[in-house]
Amino acid sequence: MKKQITGVLTAFVMLFTQGLFVPAAQAAMVTTDGMVANEQRAAMEQKVMRLMEQDAAAKVLAQNGVTPDDVQKRLGRLSNQELQKLATKADQMPAGGSVLGVVLAVILILVLLDLLGATDVFPAI
Repeated sequence: MKKQITGVLTAFVMLFTQGLFVPAAQAAMVTTDGMVANEQRAAMEQKVMRLMEQDAAAKVLAQNGVTPDDVQKRLGRLSNQELQKLATKADQMPAGGSVLGVVLAVILILVLLDLLGATDVFPAI
């Protein structure tokens, strides 16, 4: 009798611990439009990040205490329209990447980061 109780108790403990460690699966419908929108947003974020990886942009960001991780986090907070504007600016820049264009784009991003409260580069904003 004692072996049966021990066996049942062991089985109960094993089932209980398994329930604690196995996450619950959740499923939801994924629309094509939603997937396309997510992919487009990811592509726009990559364009802006490539712009920030240029030497002139990285130098201006570093001088103002903004890391690439900060930029990546704040890009996630931008609306699709704001991100589209930045991606369009990145597309309009020459292939060689003029320093003036990069610096202007960085200043635009710093202003957006200030508006979002991520940095305090421009105290007047």
